Amino acid sequence: MTGHTCRYRERVVWSGWSRSGPLTERLARQIPLCEVCGGERPARQPRPPTLREVRAEVPEASPIADATGRKIAKALLDLGKGREGLLPTRGFLTDLARRGIPASLVEEWIEAFLRAGWLTVVWRPGSPARLTAVTLRRPSALREFARPGEDDRRRSALHEARARVAPLVHPKAVEISALLADPEAERFAPPLIEALAALALHAESGEVLAERVFSTRHLGGSKALASLRGSLERLAGPLEELGIREGASLTLLGGDGILRREGAQELDLLAFAPFVGLAREAVESLEEIAFPDGGLFVVENLAVFEACCRGEVEAARDSLVAWSAGYPGRSIRRLVEMAGAAGAPLRIWADLDLDGVRIARLTASWSPSGAEFFRMSPRDLESAAHRNPLTPQSLAVIRRDLEERPEAPLAGTLRALLEAGFWVEQEAFLAHTAGFDHGRSAAIPT
Repeated sequence: MTGHTCRYRERVVWSGWSRSGPLTERLARQIPLCEVCGGERPARQPRPPTLREVRAEVPEASPIADATGRKIAKALLDLGKGREGLLPTRGFLTDLARRGIPASLVEEWIEAFLRAGWLTVVWRPGSPARLTAVTLRRPSALREFARPGEDDRRRSALHEARARVAPLVHPKAVEISALLADPEAERFAPPLIEALAALALHAESGEVLAERVFSTRHLGGSKALASLRGSLERLAGPLEELGIREGASLTLLGGDGILRREGAQELDLLAFAPFVGLAREAVESLEEIAFPDGGLFVVENLAVFEACCRGEVEAARDSLVAWSAGYPGRSIRRLVEMAGAAGAPLRIWADLDLDGVRIARLTASWSPSGAEFFRMSPRDLESAAHRNPLTPQSLAVIRRDLEERPEAPLAGTLRALLEAGFWVEQEAFLAHTAGFDHGRSAAIPT
């Protein structure tokens, strides 16, 4: 192109790959190129390379592992989350130095992994050359080096876990089953896979267990859960909502109603206002409940349950109020079945999110005479003053639920959640419940 004055800007330009023994390499240089015609600014001497990328063309034998090499391999895997691709190596050498591994030793091991064909490495020329970037080419080989036999254990654990959870029907167990069926689960550590399966089976059982009891019973030791809890809750949600709590099983009941056990005195809930706690065994041993006219009112969250029991929610007055504590267990099921046998109405109030909808559906499924959902309609979602954005993961799970169960109770609420992109906690309605009742959904047969 003629008739212009070149305006140069430096660009990184890579050479082609060239073979050097078992390795191939290419060089990058900072080249001033014209922004108009693309021409290179002339130079009197060859421009020195600024980067050198190297990979193995003919991989050598795997290096012999030792404790240091395993630590470095594990650090590389953690950086790349076990996937092929470029690693963010900034601060990598400094982090390993804090663990007592000098940079020179790290670079020796990276050179060994490079020659084995597991990595591609970029160096910045100098004296000495400086590690700039690492790309994982064979993360499976690094995993086997860092943790021998783990891939076989993972495959075995995943196969067994998938088989164990496949027949389960609890909403959370079905969600965990889908999680384990996803290819992403092939990157989970075996203990996490086993813990997810145990969590699904626990949800299906409807039991409430102390954390240490669950950990001992299902994970092989009372302290095993502590190291897995963060990952479990990131994948499956709060453990408390699935009946894994700090203390033993406890069902909180308030409002109105008279509980009767064979050979025992009656327990009038009004005499123990605002509420009373019963062990699961005590609830399951009840012979009869004299329900008030308002029937049974099941509430998901503790703060809302307390407000109902203290008379702050008009719709809950003249009702026996029960706290489900997230997903309901066997005690709540027993109460729902007793309400149905007594012909008492059942109302359910949960968060306006997917878990809340699933909690309401599960609770309603135990009633032989149907249920009414309170403050869980699309209209309630629109009227909420305080809202929380839905994560991409939550939106994806809602879409999957609607695809699988488009006509299920509260499907309209899920569609409204998907369209709005936010969810609402029960507590957001506490200031607006007095004298306000139009948020009820119609009675829905189960």
